[in-house]
Amino acid sequence: MTVPFETVRKTLTARMAAFTGIDQARVEYPNSPQPDGTFKPPANGVWCAFEIQYATPFLCGLADTPTYRRPGQVVIQCFVRRGEGLGTINRLADGLSDHFQSWQAGHIECMEVGQQLVGYYEDYYQTNVTVRFRAG
Repeated sequence: MTVPFETVRKTLTARMAAFTGIDQARVEYPNSPQPDGTFKPPANGVWCAFEIQYATPFLCGLADTPTYRRPGQVVIQCFVRRGEGLGTINRLADGLSDHFQSWQAGHIECMEVGQQLVGYYEDYYQTNVTVRFRAG
């Protein structure tokens, strides 16, 4: 079964919204309507940006019509203000790993979760949590 892109988006976004390890007001979702039109990072503590990136689909079955599997990864950019230490951002990454790793809903399966250290910018530190998934 080829899973529609919108089904993938809704399912993975709902999984992130169900995560209780961060206040959802601290999570920026792609093109989501904000009361004033923009997401404002908090003055302290951690916050995230959620994104789905697709990889090249591949043929996975031939029946009446071909079916395709859609692999990809969820990228959750995690930020913390400079000088607040790395403990909170690492605990957030661990919580996201526990929440997504080896989770499945219907024909959408999340697999391993990784963390990539991005580094410092002007006033914050960033790490990315990546969740590999396949749909179909």
